[in-house]
Amino acid sequence: MLNIHSSSFFLLLIVLAMASSQAIEKVITVSNGGTEGEWGPLERCPPGGKAIGFQTRNELATPVFDDTALNTIILICNGTNSDIANITSTKGFAGDYQRVQVCATAFAISYMTSFSLRVQLPFNETEQGDKTAANNIRFMCHNDREIDGIGNTDGVWSEYSERCESGICGLETRVQPYDGGIGHYDNTALNDVRFTCCPDEQVSTISAPK
Repeated sequence: MLNIHSSSFFLLLIVLAMASSQAIEKVITVSNGGTEGEWGPLERCPPGGKAIGFQTRNELATPVFDDTALNTIILICNGTNSDIANITSTKGFAGDYQRVQVCATAFAISYMTSFSLRVQLPFNETEQGDKTAANNIRFMCHNDREIDGIGNTDGVWSEYSERCESGICGLETRVQPYDGGIGHYDNTALNDVRFTCCPDEQVSTISAPK
């Protein structure tokens, strides 16, 4: 039979485990994301790593009949041994990959802590036109530097999300799959994204790769 001291000890372990789980699972979002498509899997940086930069795939050259704008977001993660890893959730299907953007300074590489998403304003039932949903994304770095994607220009920027003080370690994207061209549904590709914060114990100084 467990005595009161043993019971208290196990209760404390449960509380600590719940607190740790909540810290790991903190997610930051914005309010203007599109609603088409399904959420993809949560993908994380390797253990000990966090997002120091990103790359997007955009359909910048507007097609004759259907533009999808922002299609894919890739996070660039820096591991504990300065190894670089790229992670992404569900990908879109069109466009070209743009130049990598990194939270760099003259002496070190910082990490990303919050984001803002540029999204086309909602259509109502009487409006005609080409839906594009998400157009571009930008991030704020821990050193207060802002890095912008090389993306499309339709829509408006959201307010910045909450801040991940320990950095961003994971992402999920909401993407409408391809549904054909002329005579088919108006494709929008990437509609929304949400990011998972790193656990607090991963906070550490990140040196620039040599």
